[in-house]
Amino acid sequence: MQRDAILSQVFFARIQAVEALRKLGGGEVFSAELLRQICTELDDASLRYGRASTATLYGAFAALLRIVLSLAEWRQAVLDAAPDGDRFLRSAVERHRLWLKEFGEKDVAKSLVDASALLQSVATIADFESICKTLAGIPLPIGVFSEERLRIPAGPKQVEERPRPTELSVAFVKFQLGGQPAANIHHLVPRELHDMEIEVRVSRWPEGATHLVLTPISAEPRSTYELSEFTFTKPSTEPPYTLIQTGRAALQIAQGLKSRPFEFKYTAAFQPASAEQPVAVVGHRTLLVEGFDIRANSITGYQPVDEKILLIRDLLRREGWANAQELSDILELLTSLGNLAGRAVQDAVFDGAWGEKEFQAYVRRDLRQSPRIGSDLEEHAAAAGGFTDLSLRGITIELKETDKRIKQMEDCRKYVEQAASYAVAKGRRVALLCILDTSAKNSAPWSAADGIDVLMSAPPANVAVITLVIQGNITRPSKLSR
Repeated sequence: MQRDAILSQVFFARIQAVEALRKLGGGEVFSAELLRQICTELDDASLRYGRASTATLYGAFAALLRIVLSLAEWRQAVLDAAPDGDRFLRSAVERHRLWLKEFGEKDVAKSLVDASALLQSVATIADFESICKTLAGIPLPIGVFSEERLRIPAGPKQVEERPRPTELSVAFVKFQLGGQPAANIHHLVPRELHDMEIEVRVSRWPEGATHLVLTPISAEPRSTYELSEFTFTKPSTEPPYTLIQTGRAALQIAQGLKSRPFEFKYTAAFQPASAEQPVAVVGHRTLLVEGFDIRANSITGYQPVDEKILLIRDLLRREGWANAQELSDILELLTSLGNLAGRAVQDAVFDGAWGEKEFQAYVRRDLRQSPRIGSDLEEHAAAAGGFTDLSLRGITIELKETDKRIKQMEDCRKYVEQAASYAVAKGRRVALLCILDTSAKNSAPWSAADGIDVLMSAPPANVAVITLVIQGNITRPSKLSR
């Protein structure tokens, strides 16, 4: 590494964070999952610093960005007139209160504390945007590598200065839940115990301290989870110390399909409380945990299809292609259409020849049986100079029928652009495409889950078209052996 080279990994994460805050401050939409990824990268950046005060500042900034993320979701819920959107605001306020407990008294984080002071009284979108603009302007140090300068030995008459003690820091080097690193969303089965492994690096052990205690904190109700508290005694080795311990984690309640993951964070403190406390607690110490159990609470009645729907949901969240209300509507549609795809294979629902009109009538009846869709399902709504087959609150559902065998999802690509055009006309970045394959079949059908995927339309639209293949005219198994 050349002298005074900028630590590029840290710089890139910092710039991304500033750009995100500026966009949010300007009223633009920014991907929630991308912002969450930036927070993770800032956590990682905090581990790269040798100076504890700088590491603390980056850790505080990452934690504050996660609170901004909740406010961004509140903003979107307000604009969409979504029910109970204030839950995001309440969560942000409570998490900021916890953040102040941890960083409010640290001099190094004073600029962030001052910049976020209005967060406790946010009432309008303008307040939120003002906070984002202020945070974007807070300067943070950028690390550099420097060659150590030659030092001239002190003369015999000079008084030797006593070296300053190493800054007291606790760094979370490894944090795993169920064998997966803390940077990812963990999927845990509710009401079951899961292993949790933690590895921390302690720069030195303060005088008078008997134990180091790592404690979980969260804005979630305490009755909804059980997380181990980790306690370490002073090691007999020389500092810095590496401490490893295994604990347990359990969620006491299951989450819904549309719920955001639980969020937990670990704090570190030496006991007794009178002992010197860490200047910095840094690293990946935030856990995102989802407790949706498809075995006990199936989405469609077909587990492989359920798993595919969860993957699509996570993809839409991660890429920011749908806001909370749009994602809710998409999941409602996928629940019904995914069940239909499963039944089509299991019960040969679409036997014989079917036309596109008959298929549309069947799907319309099937979707309207869902109480959360019902009368909101529109037929032949105008869009892009044409008419959509079906739509739900602006989400396009394009229906097709083909008598040519679909053997892979790429065979559906010729229908993608039409569905994408309708989505663009309605100001959406996601559309649904449902294709009935009525071709004569001389082999077994493929799994219903394999017939569900996301196909992207061509640039510049780049619409995510969730494509489902409904298999019809399935040959009876007994005839395949003749």
